[in-house]
Amino acid sequence: MAETMLKTSGAIPAKNLSVKLDSAGYKRGTPILKGCNLSLDEGELALLVGPSGCGKTTLLLAVTGVLSNLLNGWVNGEVRIGRINPLNPDDFLKVPKEIGVVLQDPDKQISMPTPLDEISFTLENLGFPEDRIERRAREVLKEFGLLKKKDLHVENLSGGEKRRLTFATAIVHDPKIVFLDEPTASVDPWGIREIKRYILDLKKRGTSGVIIEHKAKYFLDIIDKVFLMKDGKIIKEWTKDEITQDVLSFLQSSGVDVSVRRRGTFSLAKGSGERILEVRDLSVGYNGSPLLRRVNFEIRSGEIVALVGPNGSGKTTLLKTLVGALKPLEGEIIVKGKRWEEIKKHIFKDIFYVPQHPDYLFVSSTVEEELMLSAVKRSYGELEGMFPWVKDLLKQSPHKLSLGQRRWLSLVVAWGYAPSLMLLDEPSVGLDFALFQQLKTLITKLRDSGTSFLISTHDPRIVIELAHRILLIEDGTIKESNDLVKVAEKLEAVAGLY
Repeated sequence: MAETMLKTSGAIPAKNLSVKLDSAGYKRGTPILKGCNLSLDEGELALLVGPSGCGKTTLLLAVTGVLSNLLNGWVNGEVRIGRINPLNPDDFLKVPKEIGVVLQDPDKQISMPTPLDEISFTLENLGFPEDRIERRAREVLKEFGLLKKKDLHVENLSGGEKRRLTFATAIVHDPKIVFLDEPTASVDPWGIREIKRYILDLKKRGTSGVIIEHKAKYFLDIIDKVFLMKDGKIIKEWTKDEITQDVLSFLQSSGVDVSVRRRGTFSLAKGSGERILEVRDLSVGYNGSPLLRRVNFEIRSGEIVALVGPNGSGKTTLLKTLVGALKPLEGEIIVKGKRWEEIKKHIFKDIFYVPQHPDYLFVSSTVEEELMLSAVKRSYGELEGMFPWVKDLLKQSPHKLSLGQRRWLSLVVAWGYAPSLMLLDEPSVGLDFALFQQLKTLITKLRDSGTSFLISTHDPRIVIELAHRILLIEDGTIKESNDLVKVAEKLEAVAGLY
């Protein structure tokens, strides 16, 4: 049975949020949180930052009462959301009306088949009158640009559209406070700008917000407080006025992405090695309707090419077409001198697609079995040797690994087939500063082994730190650019960084 121990100190002021936690965890005697205090007044926004695994998401679960009331965990301390105590089982039933939550992975939050169903389901569970439900659902779907897709199955929404749907669900009932766990994880710069606008609109209405975010730089201009976590404890707190350059340097050294990194303006010539992929007048899309029209490009041995464009512009559709999951509408795909039609049954010998969600690649119950199954053209020892930490996790389920570890495993699984070209769909989603550096190290290592990469992304870090050149999607076609800095700056400017 869940345990909750409440301290008997004096009354807590009626703020939108007041948290005084001594300790909390999933298993008695094994605390995950070890001292977390924070408070928010009406309309205040807080940024909660820290390296992956420091306890940010566990703190969210503790504060909302989920840890102690639903997950059989324990919490030692005090929490108030307005005048509600979410650690109390009776008050916990009132929490859904007072808060909104946006989880890191939209696919783990969306439960209904269409956007209209998702919003309506939330309102029904909160007891809204039937005559208001569809009207309110349509209002919020229009606000988030999803009204025209209200009846589309959610599996046909882009990652960014799914993120917008989870945000719409979180605020549809005008909550007192919104908790956002990595809200930019699958959102392009245009979407980040919109999310910031939505958050500011909430602030103007007096709604408070706690933003858990690795890419903190995008929110520093709108927040009121910053809380830094390390090893389960909030170790530092700053108000907006206290955030100096020294503070930013300290945050950066703590693994928080708060700065814009530049390598200097330059461009790299096209790769001069073997031509791995050539695309001629290719059009891709669904049901005869093209998203990209008559595009032309090539990728040579040893190149890392970034495919950049807004969510819904056709990046994933292009990757799926290149690997044979979708049929081209027109044009040619040539792999190592052979037309796609000639080799489509054996396409994985040369091209391997790694989806945005790494879990989709895993078919075994343990990491060890996954590596053994993937040792097709590489030995098991070679695959295991790509992991600096794998020996302690061989018997663990791939699905229980951290996000960074799952991304690492998905790339090594693909490498086991020794493809000439890897197609990576948004590989940096959800990665903090340290995990991104690990991803960059692995991709560079695989490239040095002879693998080329086409990376679908809107992450400036990939553009500026990994790519040799850019394929930029604009107006339904692709333009090539070697000016990495210009493209990265454009992405960050769109997101409101400048």
